Amino acid sequence: MMPQVLPHDHREIRAAVEAALETGQTLVFPTDTIYGIGGNPWDERSLDRVRSLKERPTDQPFALLLSTQDAVEKYATLDGRLRRVVARLLPGPYTLLLPAASGAPPASTLDGTIGIRVPDHPFFAKTLASLGRPLFGTSVNRHGEPPLLDVDQIIDRFAAVDLIVTGPIGTDPSTILDLTKESPRIIRGQLPEELQASLEQE
Repeated sequence: MMPQVLPHDHREIRAAVEAALETGQTLVFPTDTIYGIGGNPWDERSLDRVRSLKERPTDQPFALLLSTQDAVEKYATLDGRLRRVVARLLPGPYTLLLPAASGAPPASTLDGTIGIRVPDHPFFAKTLASLGRPLFGTSVNRHGEPPLLDVDQIIDRFAAVDLIVTGPIGTDPSTILDLTKESPRIIRGQLPEELQASLEQE
C-alpha cells in the first residue's frame, strides 16, 4: 500500500497529521534542513516502525521536534544561560542537546539528555502549532546511508510509511550542539563565526 502524500499547506493536512499521531502511524515531514521521519514520541508502534524502516539501533534516541520555542521547557530543564542560548538559536537549523525534564519522552532521552529541534518551517509553525503536539524525528535514510532529499526516492525507498508531507527543505542536516556543559560543543555541522563567538560569551 502506498503512503498518502499531501503538501504541507493542504487544507486537510492538520486532520491527516492528527490522525497519524493518534493511531501510531509513521510520517515523513519537511523541515528547514532536510526531510524527517517520525511520529508520536509516546507511541511504541510508531517508534518501532521507524526503527525497523531505518534499520536503526534500538538504543539510539530520536530528536524531539517542537513547533515553538515556548514548548522547549516542557521537555528540557533550562537555567538562565540556557534560556538565552535557546532564544538565540531557535527556531532554526539546530538540534540542541539539553538536560531532560521529567516530562520528556523516553525515546528522545539518553543519560538525562534530550535532543530538541524547533524547525523554522511553516509546517511546524502552523500545522504542528495548531495541534500543540511534538514529533519524534530522524533523517529519512537507512541507518548509515545519506539522507534522502527527493520525494520520489522517499516514496520508493520508504513506501511503508503512512503519510508523506511535502514542502520546501534545505540540503544539509541540522547542526548538533551539546549545551549540557558550561561551554557549548559542536557535535555535527558548524555555526556562523559570529554566533559561535556570542555563545562562548554566555
